[in-house]
Amino acid sequence: MTGTDRIADIWGARTPYARGAPWPVRVDTHLEEGLTSDDVDRWVQTASILHSNGDALDIAVKDDRIVGVRGRGADRVNHGRLGPKDLFGWQANASPDRLTRPLVCRRGRLVETSWDEAMDAVVTRTRELLDEQGPSAVGFYTTGQLFLEEYYTLGVIAHGGIGTNHVDGNTRLCTATAAAALKESFGCDGQPGSYTDIDHADVIALYGHNMAETQTVLWARVLDRLAGPNPPRIVCVDPRPTPVARAADVHLAPRPGTNVALMNGLLHEILANG
Repeated sequence: MTGTDRIADIWGARTPYARGAPWPVRVDTHLEEGLTSDDVDRWVQTASILHSNGDALDIAVKDDRIVGVRGRGADRVNHGRLGPKDLFGWQANASPDRLTRPLVCRRGRLVETSWDEAMDAVVTRTRELLDEQGPSAVGFYTTGQLFLEEYYTLGVIAHGGIGTNHVDGNTRLCTATAAAALKESFGCDGQPGSYTDIDHADVIALYGHNMAETQTVLWARVLDRLAGPNPPRIVCVDPRPTPVARAADVHLAPRPGTNVALMNGLLHEILANG
């Protein structure tokens, strides 16, 4: 899908499919202007860490630079599709205002320094804090955009090396409400189903989940089912008129401060009566 305006057309072209059929492959690609796949020196396999879908993609490398990406058609999660973050996020690597050298504060000003000097400054100050106050003086607030191996290394440094228990991250805080709701509803804080459930579902109910904007590739899967034969019914429970709400057969919009349990009862009534 090189050349497609995926900012204006977030979810890309439709590939309709019927209930129980496999989701068709659609390989999305975005390369630097003027380049084609023949110009790429090599493709490096990876996965997107910019959202919770985990879309598999290949990074295009030319002259040891990232020059684009393409979706991996054989992957079971995205079947080759990429969302806007996947397609365009790599461009930040070549941004002219991106830091490529460490900065340290000298007399109130940030100045460039060497990596060795910057690491020495971090180590020296950390040792001072450990000697003065112990491990509890050091805390880690981490990103949600790391791979498993990087999280393991971080745990070794924080818990095994420094010995602090003050470790928290965006991974937990941004999903705390979702995890609590999943535990209350299904007894587990992980997703209770599989993305392939969309291929077989008769009804898809979304409670406050704006999938269209937060998991664009997964919503493309729903849109492809809606465009095919025997489409599922969509029920959206959300106070906002989101793209999900606009595509829904039933949109239940709770008013702020009202009892959501009553809304649940109404939803069950709707589903029970078709």
